[in-house]
Amino acid sequence: MRLEVRIARRYAKALAEVLPDEKLEKVLKEIEELLKVFDEKALRYFKSPVVPTEKKRALLEEVLKNFKISDELRKVLFLMVDRNRLGLLREFKEEFENFVNQRLGIVKAEITSATELDQEVLGKIKSKIEELFGKKAEITLKVDPSIIGGFIVKVSDKVLDASIKTQLDNLKKTLAD
Repeated sequence: MRLEVRIARRYAKALAEVLPDEKLEKVLKEIEELLKVFDEKALRYFKSPVVPTEKKRALLEEVLKNFKISDELRKVLFLMVDRNRLGLLREFKEEFENFVNQRLGIVKAEITSATELDQEVLGKIKSKIEELFGKKAEITLKVDPSIIGGFIVKVSDKVLDASIKTQLDNLKKTLAD
């Protein structure tokens, strides 16, 4: 694991630990809104060791005037600025989201299909994921015509590949042997 991710995880964990469950999703939304303002150029600015901390603090203060954020998040953001870590805001958001999902019993699933799935099929796949993992599933859909038919489901580090393309590739390997 990259050092930047480990550092971001520490800040995310600290924030997640001080927040009650009912506030977790609200704070996650606040971070997502902030990331809409902080493009790559802004994040490089906050990573720069040449820019004095006072200037970074002043810029963050100016940006936060346009947002209503929780006191806990505000404290973490300024701590990150003081320690020259606010440039890791994207990694921080990803790690915080992982803690939120873990605490609230949510599993993220990505479904790739050759065509758009109808709601009935999507509902059955979602139900099966929730049954297998014992958690509420949040689904992200992708359409990839190259898989020909069927679908691919990714949940954390597990993959169920029920695509026609993979079945044809496996058949081709079998016939070649």
